[in-house]
Amino acid sequence: MGSSTVSRVDILTSYLAAKWRGATLHGAKLERWQQRRALTLVQYVRNHSAFYRELWNEKSDSEWRDFPTVDKAQMMASFDTFTTIGVSRDVVMQTALHAEAHRDFSAVVRGCTVGLSSGTSGHRGVFLVSEEEQTRWAGTILARAIPDLRPGHRVAFFLRANSRLYERTSSVVQFRFFDLMQPLSDVIASLNAFRPQLVVGPPSLLGLLADAKRGNTLHIAPSRMISVAEVIEPQDRGYIEATFQAPVGEVYQCTEGLVAVSCRHGSLHVQEDVMVMQSEAVVPSEPSRVTPVLTDLWRRTQPIIRYRLGDVLQMDTAPCVCGSSWRRIAAIEGRQDDLCWFPQRDETLRVVFPDAIRRMILLADDRVLQYRALQSSAGTLDIGIELARASELSDVSHRIVASVHIALAEYGCRASAVTVHAQIPALAPGEKRRRVICTWRRNGLAHRGKAY
Repeated sequence: MGSSTVSRVDILTSYLAAKWRGATLHGAKLERWQQRRALTLVQYVRNHSAFYRELWNEKSDSEWRDFPTVDKAQMMASFDTFTTIGVSRDVVMQTALHAEAHRDFSAVVRGCTVGLSSGTSGHRGVFLVSEEEQTRWAGTILARAIPDLRPGHRVAFFLRANSRLYERTSSVVQFRFFDLMQPLSDVIASLNAFRPQLVVGPPSLLGLLADAKRGNTLHIAPSRMISVAEVIEPQDRGYIEATFQAPVGEVYQCTEGLVAVSCRHGSLHVQEDVMVMQSEAVVPSEPSRVTPVLTDLWRRTQPIIRYRLGDVLQMDTAPCVCGSSWRRIAAIEGRQDDLCWFPQRDETLRVVFPDAIRRMILLADDRVLQYRALQSSAGTLDIGIELARASELSDVSHRIVASVHIALAEYGCRASAVTVHAQIPALAPGEKRRRVICTWRRNGLAHRGKAY
């Protein structure tokens, strides 16, 4: 039996297993299953990772839900002892950087796929995934993201950097990787020739494809689109869906693993058979907004156990009409580092979430096509906007400034300076789009817990 046949069988087995878990693991049965998986994982990692063995010290395996948390900075600083295969960070990083520079992503380290994270958290990182982990990921993503999967299904996947992890699906579907570094004209020509049924990419790229479709240069008619890598906002989703007459799903995946996937009704469900997601409230007054703490139940090479992710999620406790009891994420609001801060009457700072900033801008005037809001110091907001008519800038600017001041007053705080201009920095090739950005850094966590 050839290697490609083995790969097909392995992926099909993983696909069917993922289908079974999604249909049967709910409620108490899910909790028992998670506990068994976690205990098996923790025992293995304790024996093979010096970092985790020292971190957990005298804690018993059964206390895994209360283990100390880790983050990307810790993982990268301790990479040599973090993984379970004893490979150095320098070797992995050099391999990943060489792959990026030469756009050749075939290299492996000790049989593991090497990847490089984009660094939006401020810490550029590398990751390792074994052959077994790749295969399981491929079967799971096919089961969850392509519910109407058929042999030969054509999938166009846009990434800043390709990986053998993604190519693993190509033995089941006709999979084609599109490099985000390519000129858009070349991408459009290739898409027209490939005619994909599914297009997967960042919403900023999907928006450009929608523009090309409306401009009659792109002629594809996919049955589904999937947003990855960036936050997709309602106005972007609506524009893309209206253009292609196809639903836009969402896959919430990061360097740390597969977190959530949209169901057929559009709800973004935590993949509870892959990832145990514990959560911590970002501020006490809004318990539905959380930052996740992740434990990947399957990943052994580079274990993700009680890993604090820097994202802000808004959870939805209402049941989903799809019938799944797996938790739902109402919105991925952005990074915790991009929370904005404004003074109250007593000069203590109050946090304002990125979603609130978005609404201040978008609800102010429907002539705003694109925007970016930057906070470089507490109380300030610098907003770049794109309009169809430059002559309308003054009127729209006044509306946005008024909207910001009114909304902040409702929060019991104020802005010291709000500026609006018609300049939005262009994204570098492959760069993730962030519409609300805070570059101001508080002294440690000095303002957390104060007057929220």
